Amino acid sequence: MTATDTKILRILKQAASNALLGEVMATPKPGLVDRSNNGAHRDMNLFTFLRSASAILPYLQEMAETGLSWDASPQELFSALRPVGREAERAMFRATCGVNTHKGAIFSLGLAVAAAGARYRKTGRLNSGEILEFCGEMTGEALEKEFGRIDPSNPATHGERLYLAYGVRGIRGEVQRGFPSVREHALPMLRELRKQCATPDQALVQTLLCLMANVDDTNVLHRSNLETMRRVQARARAALGIGGMFTDEGCAEILRMDRDFIRRNVSPGGCADLLAVAVFAERLGTD
Repeated sequence: MTATDTKILRILKQAASNALLGEVMATPKPGLVDRSNNGAHRDMNLFTFLRSASAILPYLQEMAETGLSWDASPQELFSALRPVGREAERAMFRATCGVNTHKGAIFSLGLAVAAAGARYRKTGRLNSGEILEFCGEMTGEALEKEFGRIDPSNPATHGERLYLAYGVRGIRGEVQRGFPSVREHALPMLRELRKQCATPDQALVQTLLCLMANVDDTNVLHRSNLETMRRVQARARAALGIGGMFTDEGCAEILRMDRDFIRRNVSPGGCADLLAVAVFAERLGTD
């Protein structure tokens, strides 16, 4: 490994760490674990997330190393990453005593760090748009085959059940298409807010609201129903419409959303995972 490779891996590891910590520390996040409360979760808190983030970070670094050294096809890279992802999940469950804090982030952020390594190897640059689109190259064919193999009479996961019932593909659909919600919505907003010197809470929570307004979050759908998911999207749009984190009225509405989501057991965890990907991409710089 060259000195340049070592430097790039350090950059990717730091960006991944910033993504994991930035996502959980941002406050207030409606229905999600943050510095103020546990959101709609009774089995985890801020410290659970911090332990989990520490446990999975070495595996994210391993995925970055795999991407940086990869010289075969993008599709084969995806296959090579899957065992590392399973090891990361086991480390997460050991750290949290069986609580699923970061399974979605291991998948989405793991692919992003590996894609960053692979694109740097090929182009000598870290271009966030190229990196996110490369995730689609890696996964599109394999994930499409997985959707095609779903047994309608016996779906194996919550995601498969929701796909059969509503046609919603969740995080796998996002990855297949190169994270369009991040590229088209979250990343432009986050970059603009950073330029305006917004505080971390303002920038990250406002970006989360943008994702909540535009994403069909299967975590919300699994915990409730389609009507609730649409209501979450509408409330996020309304909160943004009155200024979100940048007005007193918007902040008050975000706090009301948090109380309501906790009471109704609503947690936009899919959007939280996409927020982490957006933070990772933003830390790599502009395209």
